[in-house]
Order: sequence, then structure tokens, then C-alpha cells
Amino acid sequence: MKKNMRPRELMLIWEIGRTGSVTQAAERLSMSQPAASVLIRHLEARLGFALFDRDRRRLQLSARGRTLLPEIVNTLSALESLSRLSESLRRNAPRRVVIGSVANVAATLLPAAVRALRKDAPDTLVSVRTAMSPEIEIMVEEGRVDVGLVIRDAASPTLQFRRITPLPLYAVAQPTHPIARYATVSIDTIAKGSYVSLGRAFTIGGAAARMLESRGLRYAPSVEVMHFSAACAFAREDHCVAILDALSVFYAPDYGLIARPIRNAPALGLDLVWSPTSGSATLVDAMADAIGRKLASGAGARQDSLAPGPRPGAGAACA
Repeated sequence: MKKNMRPRELMLIWEIGRTGSVTQAAERLSMSQPAASVLIRHLEARLGFALFDRDRRRLQLSARGRTLLPEIVNTLSALESLSRLSESLRRNAPRRVVIGSVANVAATLLPAAVRALRKDAPDTLVSVRTAMSPEIEIMVEEGRVDVGLVIRDAASPTLQFRRITPLPLYAVAQPTHPIARYATVSIDTIAKGSYVSLGRAFTIGGAAARMLESRGLRYAPSVEVMHFSAACAFAREDHCVAILDALSVFYAPDYGLIARPIRNAPALGLDLVWSPTSGSATLVDAMADAIGRKLASGAGARQDSLAPGPRPGAGAACA
């Protein structure tokens, strides 16, 4: 009896291991649940051992199944790369790379990464899609983007990731605002005045809300926005504080604003994420290196933006 494993069987093992459900795995592979169950039973019969153990209502890979998993991932990754290369050769088309990114990263760090990619492979067609971090992770899982740049506080159990840099929260304001005289700012101080925040559905906005509420303070921004540039615009025009992430020090000066770290802010980070089956490891390395160089080159500008300025006069009060 042949014990060779077919690609569809490998995909089914991966999806069941990821979801813990034959039904969900079958849906993702456009199969019926009975057909998927039969396929697994026949495969286990061929192999001579069980691939899954049942834990309550979820299926988990058995010890032998877990031993196979690294090779399954490598095989699926190779098949995906082969498929993309074959399609490009068939169409005589340039390589296409699709990157998902949160908006503030796309506006600050991503151009340097794309420039490096195109320098190494000038015929590469790069497509960038911006969305919120949770949406990008879903796009990566579903193969709609090759890699994602997300801001988050916890790793996804189904994606590979590489932490690029920590991203604590910052208060962004005009140089005449009272916070400009300090090296750091407390969330209590920000809450006493008027402030602008991204919505709670965004990682940054949600982190700001949790930080305020953990101090017994109400999350009550004067304006809630969906984009970092809008937050900066309100901070500039209304003489208020905008709560943003550490990348704000890259674009705040464009609005004539300063940025100050918020003390005891949540531990967020910028991560590159990709699917274990996507074959994007080489792409990840190139992007991470380029973004790292961009961050290093901006270190001087960050220090200038973070340094407390001369003590201002009364300045404009936060409206």
C-alpha cells in the first residue's frame, strides 16, 4: 500500500491542526465535512497511526502528527512557491508581491522596504494594501497578501512573525503645548485636558482606552479618528494632544508637532507576519533589514523630537 501523502491531504492536516475542527478545515478547502473525515481516516489507515487526538470537542495533532508538522509546513511552502513561479512563467509576468500594512507604517517605514526590494529585483511588481491590524492578519492567513506589517500586543497562534521594534504610546502636540516642557507624560495629565485618539477598534486606540481605564479614568476623546494624519491635524489646529504610537516621531515634525513618550504605556510592537505555508521567509528577511535601516537612520530625528524644548510661555491651552 502506498503511503505517499498528497497535497490535499497535507492541507487538510494543516487546517485541522490550525482550527481544531474537521468542519472548519473542510470549509476552507471547499470540501464537505464527511469527505474530509473519510480522507483523514483513509490517510491514517495508510500511515498506520492516528494523526489527531480528540480533546473535548477539538481535534489536536497527536504526538506523531506533531512530528510530521514541520515537514508538512515545508512541503506546503515549497508547493506554494512552485505554483507562484509556474504562474509567473506561464504568463511571462514579473514577480508580484502583495504587502498588507497599517497606515502609519505604510507612510513612514514601508517605502524604504519596497525600495530595497525593487533594488534587488527591479522587475518585481509591489502592491500595498492598507487596513487595520486584525484585518491584515486575516488577509495573511487567507493568502490574500504575502506578508503583513501590523501593530499588536499579542502574537497570533497561526502566523509566523518577526518583531521589528517595540512601539510604546506617545503624546503628540504643538511645541507651545504644556507637555512640550517634559521628557515624558503621564496618562493622567493627558486625561485632564482634551485629547484625540484613534478609535477603539484600532490597536493604538484600544491600548489608549485600556490604559486610561486601568487608572480609573474614562476613555473620552474630544475627537476620535481613523487615521494618524487626521489625529496630527487636530492636534495642530485645536492645540490638543493626540495619542499615537512611537512612529509618530517620524511624521509629527511634518505637522510642526513634538512627540513625548507616555509613561507606563502598554507593550505594543511592530511585527512582520506571514503564513507558515506562504514561502515568504526570504521576503521577510529583506523587508526587516530595510525597515531596520530606516529606523536606525531616523534615530537622530527621533532624539531631536523627544528632547524637551525650552520652557514655553503660557502657550495655548488645550481646548
